[in-house]
Amino acid sequence: MFCLLGASLLGSCSGRPGNAPDPALPAPSTPEAAAAIAPADTATDTAVPLLATSTPPAERLLTASRQLQTRARRLVVPADPVAVDLYTLDSTCETYQVEPIQVPRFQSMENTVGLILAEQAIPYFTLSGYRASYDLETKTATIDLRVARTSRRVLQSLSLCEQKAMLGSLRETLIHQPDWNIDAVVFTDRGNDLVL
Repeated sequence: MFCLLGASLLGSCSGRPGNAPDPALPAPSTPEAAAAIAPADTATDTAVPLLATSTPPAERLLTASRQLQTRARRLVVPADPVAVDLYTLDSTCETYQVEPIQVPRFQSMENTVGLILAEQAIPYFTLSGYRASYDLETKTATIDLRVARTSRRVLQSLSLCEQKAMLGSLRETLIHQPDWNIDAVVFTDRGNDLVL
């Protein structure tokens, strides 16, 4: 009796793995009987159906294509290159990794901003474009983001990690380039101050 109670609590009476059948017990005669005595798999047995959170295949394909094109651009050394340290968020969403890259010297800041934005893979979020400008007097770079009208998410709906991956990477990259002499980065949404 203790073995039966212990087996239901601990998974097994002997040293066998938790799901291994007991050779002393007869095998169930029907699949329904087998399902009735089989232990429930908590990882796959859910009573409430999960909401579909995956992105549509067409959107995943477009995002993957953009990312491949952007990464391929890193492999091509421009004719008149300048070295830039690219700051990207690590997988733990805590620190930024530094990666030296080569971008064209002409409009190097704009090219770097475009590179960072193109590598973002945020579900249901699509940018239609951006504008980058720099004020010499205040040493401030302004990045005006333009969310696509078809985007299912807006900038204000981004999670903290998504904000750090996109906006934080832009800010860290721009501020840490000594040649650009940038002290502050301001983000706007179609010309309006971005409040997150």
